[in-house]
Amino acid sequence: MNYLTEDMFHLLPESKYVCVVIPKLFSEAECKGLLTEHIQQSFQKAIEHYPTYYRNNDRLVIDSEPLAQQLLEKVKPFLPEILTVQSDNSVEQGVWHLKELNNRFRYCRYTTGQYFNRHLDGVHYRSHQVQSKLTFMLYLNSSDGFEGGRTLFYRSKESQEIWAAYLPKQGDLIIFDHNIWHEGEKLLAGEKYVLRSDILYEKIAEEDASISPRLTQFCEGHLGYIWKLLPFSNRLFVSGGRDRIIKIWDVNGVCKQRLPAHQNSILCLAQINDNVFISGSRDQTIKVWELNNEHFALKTEMRLHQAVVLSLCKVNDETFASSGGDKLIHISTIQGNHLCTLQGHTDWVWNIIMLSENVLASCSEDTTIKIWEINQGCCQSTLHDHCPVHSIAFDKESNRLISGNFNGEITCQTTHSQFADWQPEKRFQAHNSIIRTLLLINQRYLASGGEDNKVRLWDLSNAQCLAEFQHTNFVQSLALNGNNQLLSASYDGQINTWDLPAEITGYNAARS
Repeated sequence: MNYLTEDMFHLLPESKYVCVVIPKLFSEAECKGLLTEHIQQSFQKAIEHYPTYYRNNDRLVIDSEPLAQQLLEKVKPFLPEILTVQSDNSVEQGVWHLKELNNRFRYCRYTTGQYFNRHLDGVHYRSHQVQSKLTFMLYLNSSDGFEGGRTLFYRSKESQEIWAAYLPKQGDLIIFDHNIWHEGEKLLAGEKYVLRSDILYEKIAEEDASISPRLTQFCEGHLGYIWKLLPFSNRLFVSGGRDRIIKIWDVNGVCKQRLPAHQNSILCLAQINDNVFISGSRDQTIKVWELNNEHFALKTEMRLHQAVVLSLCKVNDETFASSGGDKLIHISTIQGNHLCTLQGHTDWVWNIIMLSENVLASCSEDTTIKIWEINQGCCQSTLHDHCPVHSIAFDKESNRLISGNFNGEITCQTTHSQFADWQPEKRFQAHNSIIRTLLLINQRYLASGGEDNKVRLWDLSNAQCLAEFQHTNFVQSLALNGNNQLLSASYDGQINTWDLPAEITGYNAARS
């Protein structure tokens, strides 16, 4: 790698990825200047924004353009000026030129028992042409002040082999590609402080127009993660994601409207009636959007949760349910009137769905599914899994409740007594990682999407996989478009369209 100098070394010398350490780039005085007493007193728990399986350290976010310019000047001699990216994602692929340091800085503090489990750092997008490629991570104190707390690198999400490990000293800077799986090892004693940002690159214009992003349905996608895709009527789709934009699409995948919607990632959407849908965000707000003269406009905004809003669902044409990282489920009207709170989960409530007019099901990081009687505001029954449950679906014809869990397993359970008594039907391994989303296509066939970047179609009668489709990142949401096609939305920023297999289309035709 020709950008390496004698003052730096590569942690992964045989890898195609940048992963370099510049020891002692920052002096003790510079580190103390960055980690002021005010900063140390301003940290907040990450639990409001991230689940505990992912991370439990303390964090602080600040925006500073002067600091970004100052730090870039210091680190610039150690950065590659040009990056050539080969990727299946056309937005990422190309030749990129060094541009700037992200002015959003994330301070992290680790105390005894705290960690940041294996993950990829998310891309920071300014546009399709300007996005982050490398992580900037500065260690603000030395390992002689703590025990454990190494930065660990892995070849893949599933690999158990540590590819490289680094025990930092104060002032060390590490720069690595966003595509490298890594973690902050659990701290056994003391305190560890880190300052993190992103190094942005700008794509060099391509002379050959044929290299530009593929022209297909939904080709515009989103900048960064797409969290939710919502069918709205038989002619529109709604999507939202990390770029904080809600997009309205027609059935041909043409974007008709862009709504600057929230101050942070849009995590959930739900249609309430023929003219209204709602959105929930990491910014802890819920917004109500109304269709008028072929365009949506903001009608109401409310703050019901004291953490991220994770799931929304319709109760009736005026009422909805919401769940969040604060462990609560709220029942409210689209006018902003709070009706009741369902309290009983002990961790994030990932997904909520209606089973009947007055019965709601919820699944949680606490490894349970709870069945709620809304009018009485009480939990009717609790179903237990052996790990967190992230997604649920329900078939009213067969009274079958389907759930997807942290380990990639799908479980089917049925009831015959007003949702109080549930009988296990089957459990099978569906994905190699967390199942993020489930979609019942009909009584027999199910679609699932997971953190193994795959969409899979299942025959529930025998738990056989009929088809598999591939994204380049986590699959987060699924929907049907009414033309025997499945839509999938992913962390790769793409909405893809897939033809359903003949078994499913034939089954649908026979039932219609």
